[in-house]
Amino acid sequence: MNPSANASQTAAAASEVRSDLDSLKRIWALAGPQRGKVLRGIAFRFAQSLSLGLAFGALIWVVTGLADGRPLSWVWIAQVTGIVALSLGGQILFGYLSVTHSWLSSYQLAGGLRLSILDRLQRLPMGFHLSRHKGDTVAVLTTDMEMLESFISDALPRIAQAFGLPVIVLGYLFWRDWTVALAALASIAVAAPVFLWSSRRLAKLGIRRQDMQAEAGARMIEYVQGMAVIRAFNRIAKGQESFLDALRDFRDISVRMTAQLSMPLVLFGALLMLGAPLVFVVASARYFAGDLDAGTLTAALVLVFSVYTPLLGLIAVMELTRMADASLTRIDRIMTAETLPEPAQPKAPQGFAVTFDDVSFSYTPGAPVLEKISFTVPERTMTAIVGPSGSGKSTILNLLPRFWDVSAGRITIGGGDIRQISEAQLNALITVVFQDVYLFAGTIFDNIAFGRAGASQDEVEAAARAARAHDFITAMPDGYHSRVGEGGTTLSGGERQRISIARAILKDAPIVLLDESTAAIDPTNERAIQEALARMVADKTLIVVAHKLSTIQSADQILVLDRGEIIERGDHESLLALNGRYNTLWSYRAQAARWRVGQS
Repeated sequence: MNPSANASQTAAAASEVRSDLDSLKRIWALAGPQRGKVLRGIAFRFAQSLSLGLAFGALIWVVTGLADGRPLSWVWIAQVTGIVALSLGGQILFGYLSVTHSWLSSYQLAGGLRLSILDRLQRLPMGFHLSRHKGDTVAVLTTDMEMLESFISDALPRIAQAFGLPVIVLGYLFWRDWTVALAALASIAVAAPVFLWSSRRLAKLGIRRQDMQAEAGARMIEYVQGMAVIRAFNRIAKGQESFLDALRDFRDISVRMTAQLSMPLVLFGALLMLGAPLVFVVASARYFAGDLDAGTLTAALVLVFSVYTPLLGLIAVMELTRMADASLTRIDRIMTAETLPEPAQPKAPQGFAVTFDDVSFSYTPGAPVLEKISFTVPERTMTAIVGPSGSGKSTILNLLPRFWDVSAGRITIGGGDIRQISEAQLNALITVVFQDVYLFAGTIFDNIAFGRAGASQDEVEAAARAARAHDFITAMPDGYHSRVGEGGTTLSGGERQRISIARAILKDAPIVLLDESTAAIDPTNERAIQEALARMVADKTLIVVAHKLSTIQSADQILVLDRGEIIERGDHESLLALNGRYNTLWSYRAQAARWRVGQS
């Protein structure tokens, strides 16, 4: 990774770092209905630590009693045994209750949060998704959520447990001699700032580490998905290089994290444990001065390590805590990303005519893709859009269903601005048939039925017949229950396209956006798809991005785009008569039709 990238990542990580208290507040806000279980899990783990304190109390009772000359008796032994048994029983009971509540709450919280993230993802503009690696979003839903689960189920209760026994012991020492107790507290007060500083430093590195882990995951997905291309061009070594680079970056940041934190954490432990000799010196000095009895001296010497040893356990959970905080930061990037605004009072469109009114749009500031585009598609008519690559054809299709919002101007359906139509209603009005078809890993039936919730077998089959897909589906061993593989890899391009058209037919929306689906299809499939499309678009408001001009000769109007502007408009015959850009494109199409392999 280059230095400028490192600098920008460092700045980004620093701006996202939260204090431990802020992180706990954020987790508390996310916990929602699970807050009670989370609190009970922490309280039970604290009670488990207090139960351990009973055993230490029994030990001190015996030691101080013997130091004061108390003789052993069966009654005393029974009392001590009862306290130890009660301590053991409390540790088992409260440990079980803590695990039950903490683990259940962590799984339920993570499950609910995953659903919230998925809901948020579907409401975010396409620009958000296209600016991120697929692997980054996958990592949030898997690795980051697992890290958060581990923090709530394990680290958070362990933090509470680390303070239980020290609180009891320090309370006892304050009761017996406040000077000795203050000596025990002194090293904690000195070590605490080192711990907090180390934790904050780890937070910055933790965010970068999680980002690089997601980057490595994205590269792995890219490598696996592109395996066919990599092997076809004998570029296996080249394909591995990007993945290995991401893994090296992840390794380097992990090593750096360990190297940079080793000394501060060792210093924290050393400062903390210096309290032991300090307590020894203070307690001994007060004893020799006659201000401390032998029992209290003995108790202080025996208990001092029980104050510091549990606190040293915080080092073990610090990395998990900061990694969970880094994961929480990455989750917040999704949960706080700006969604497309929803109208406060949605308005229903009056009809299905589509109008682009002085529309401009840029994916990035200063790089306009569309410049003051205006046209109207009357209800139940067909408008075709043609032009060279990069002229803005697909952008027009993306703006109508609000994959992005316009930069200027407005788009209306039935006279109403699409920004004033609810998301659910807008989705119900529009069907999009993409050139690049995506099928979900499941059955053919599932993929077609995706077009309408609760569709019956008869409705799915009717849509498949209309899409000219029924015959090849029923010829498969499992018919409509045949599995298509991830992305539909078990089907040909033409078969995938016809299934996507069947899905669109089943939806039966009044407006159809078609990124022409026959550009890369063989003649046999092309004819079937054209027949299917003709059935689908009957009586629909249709906008087609055309790659084959032969398919749009009957369009009611044709728009010719160039560099984001409409330079010609009209039907096929009138545009040919203009002898302009459309006529030139038509001539190229005629020349291409006469081209043969081997022709010089």
